[in-house]
Amino acid sequence: MKTGFAIAIDGPGGVGKSTAAKIVARELGITHIDTGAMYRAVALYQIENGISLHNAVSLEESLENIHIELINTDGLQKIFLNGRDVSDLIRTSEASEGASLVAANLKVREKLAAHQKETAANGRVIMDGRDIGSHVLPWAQVKIYLDAPPEVRATRRAKELSEKNQPADYEQILSEINERDTRDKSREHSPLIQTADAIYLNTAQYKTPEETAEAIIKIAREKGM
Repeated sequence: MKTGFAIAIDGPGGVGKSTAAKIVARELGITHIDTGAMYRAVALYQIENGISLHNAVSLEESLENIHIELINTDGLQKIFLNGRDVSDLIRTSEASEGASLVAANLKVREKLAAHQKETAANGRVIMDGRDIGSHVLPWAQVKIYLDAPPEVRATRRAKELSEKNQPADYEQILSEINERDTRDKSREHSPLIQTADAIYLNTAQYKTPEETAEAIIKIAREKGM
């Protein structure tokens, strides 16, 4: 029996799901669960330990050595990989690409989804990812599908990287986004889809993440949160 209240946010990479979700969580006083960060952490483990992201056997064998924790501290969510804070390390382009690759593995999805479901079952949460409304939390009272044109997402990502003094080649970023979209939507296990009961929001129409969050909050309140 589920006694919790959940907001499930799905959408492609770079659309602003986590940023908006953090704001919503803060404003509503609920817990934010960033599932994308969990997949990035798995990818980071593979990268740091020289394990091929394309080798399913090695990837699955490594899962027993991976322990992931999401901890909220002073309003900020930190992700720990085997006891180490990797919140910044997982935000590289390499980790992002790796996350999409490991997310296609069924064993990885089963391990992380089990943790995500347990966390949300009896709490008040907002969870974002690719298959939250369709697979992880099909019972969620509020389902949102966030979207934006690839060009808009690439521009945002390039700006974000530039502000961190990291390489920001727009054309390369756009290519990577298109490739990831195709991979996420066509993967065999829990592909990215908009469920029939999800409300579609195009973040390109909002000037700031705060405006996107406000739209989500309005919907959540209408649903009784």
